[in-house]
Amino acid sequence: MAHTDCRLPAEWERQSATLLAWPPAESDWSDQLASIRDEYRELIAAIVKYQPVVLLVAPSDVNDSDLPRTGSGLHTIKMPFNDTWCRDFGPITLVGSGQRLALDFHFNGWGGKHPAALDNRVNTHLSRHSLFARFRFRQYLFELEGGAIDTDGRGRLLVNRHCLRARHPHLSDGEIDHELHSLLNIDEIVAVDVDPAPGDDTDGHIDTLARFVSEDTLVFQLQRDPAQTRRLLGQLEAQRRGDGKPYRLVALPCPDDLDVERPASYTNFLFVNGACLVPAYGSRQDAAARAVLEPLLPNHEVIGVPAATMITQSGGPHCATMHIPGALG
Repeated sequence: MAHTDCRLPAEWERQSATLLAWPPAESDWSDQLASIRDEYRELIAAIVKYQPVVLLVAPSDVNDSDLPRTGSGLHTIKMPFNDTWCRDFGPITLVGSGQRLALDFHFNGWGGKHPAALDNRVNTHLSRHSLFARFRFRQYLFELEGGAIDTDGRGRLLVNRHCLRARHPHLSDGEIDHELHSLLNIDEIVAVDVDPAPGDDTDGHIDTLARFVSEDTLVFQLQRDPAQTRRLLGQLEAQRRGDGKPYRLVALPCPDDLDVERPASYTNFLFVNGACLVPAYGSRQDAAARAVLEPLLPNHEVIGVPAATMITQSGGPHCATMHIPGALG
């Protein structure tokens, strides 16, 4: 299958499953294992109402009675991994001609900040599993994390240049763009260039800043620093759709009643078939964020999912998952 025969689908398009990694007993979550597992259990329960879940389970936890039980909608795969944020090491999947091409990019723990040797092998293990028998996997040395990109499904890719430069300091913007165009078969890069929020060790993933909710609409996260909001908004206002018109831009409220070192963002929502799962951090802004998204997504139920523990390690439901387009098996 050639890249030119494929495209990167929007996340609101039909999915076959959602990939997650169950928080291991021996991990960075060990001091709050009960609370993070409760959040994952609720997230998994919310997802399986709409589509299957593929759950990676560390070998040491396979027989753990704490594992979620959600019937036929849950598929577990025993596999070693370093971290639970599988958005950034799971396969980025292109679709075309009834086939799926799963791209396995290099992952090094967000620029070498955390151990990642096991995470970097996850897609190799998935490629050998029967659930992914009809996928074609291809491996690349280019470093690209799923949280660093978003797409409208029609050839436009949304990125934060600050993040991509941090991963590829040896490449120019033009060289990075060339890789994105050729590897993801996209037509146009919609780029902002802003610093990450305090506490964000991803160097400013786009899924913490702005997301597509349709081909003509972008939602963006209001920042605690008004100057940072103006910078982000100004750059988004300068972008154009394929027809030359500006995007409709909609702001999501800032959860500014949380710890300033916790980069909580409502753009870290998760699309599943028929629903949009929005992080609920325990902020007074949680309900307001859902209220903003509801009229923008008339074909989706907009549902809050607990993320107060996830954000203690700078993540949310989008970070914790990777969507799998198409049909499994």
